[in-house]
Amino acid sequence: MLQPVVGENLRCGCGKWQISGIPCKHALRVIYDQRLNPIDFVSPFFKSAAYKLTYADHIHPMSDPTQWPNFSLPTIQPPVIKRQAGRPAKKRKRGPNEPMKGKRNINVKCGKCREFGHNSRTCKNGGPSTGPSTSAAAGASTSQGGPRGRKRANTAT
Repeated sequence: MLQPVVGENLRCGCGKWQISGIPCKHALRVIYDQRLNPIDFVSPFFKSAAYKLTYADHIHPMSDPTQWPNFSLPTIQPPVIKRQAGRPAKKRKRGPNEPMKGKRNINVKCGKCREFGHNSRTCKNGGPSTGPSTSAAAGASTSQGGPRGRKRANTAT
């Protein structure tokens, strides 16, 4: 049973409660089942009393760097940048769950069998071909209503 004691080490198996100080969803489920107040289980660092103590005193800023104290520590220099061998990459490497960027749709639909995942060139099903190539080979006309192009004006002779 969870007890809202400040000194007690409250923990959950996922580890999020120990890291953040705020109960995770697993701990909240137990807290709600026992009809306890979840605010009692939040770390005291997130409560208003700690906030007020943090910002209670006023810090006076120094006017310029001449008032800064001197230390005999070496100055830290930035690391030396060494150029990598080879041609630089044009694109960034995408993560494993990030979709690929491209012009084409990921879902390719076959023109012969109407299934997703392949196109008519790589179709192994040999389904009924409904594309324009077979109807043109059979000699059937693909036009619906006459020749396309500029309309002719009816001239009465």
